[in-house]
Amino acid sequence: MRVYISGKIGEEVLSEATRQKFAKAEAYLREWDFEVFNPTTSGLGLRAEELARENGTDFYTEIMKLDLAELAWCDAIYMLEDWRESPGAKREYAEACKLGLAIWYEDNNSARVNRAARTKEVYGELQ
Repeated sequence: MRVYISGKIGEEVLSEATRQKFAKAEAYLREWDFEVFNPTTSGLGLRAEELARENGTDFYTEIMKLDLAELAWCDAIYMLEDWRESPGAKREYAEACKLGLAIWYEDNNSARVNRAARTKEVYGELQ
């Protein structure tokens, strides 16, 4: 099962705090043996810059297109706590809903953690 991490980034040059926040989520999801798409480590930024130059657009437009294409290959989206503060994360959430992906939320509630684990087990049985 492939899981996309979505949350507030809001910068072309990533801060260390943003990198750590996404890395922590990735490590958590990998503990459950999920394949993870982490947009902060995807390497798509250079391609987005090239496309922006070629198309006369901007980095944000192109990185969102690339990230949404990756989202389409995922089975679930993991929404970081700050996702509501990000127009991009809101767009990813809307796309995940359209695609019918499982939507999980980062919080400190162990019931949600356990539900995510059970969903993985059930999903695995359906494959």
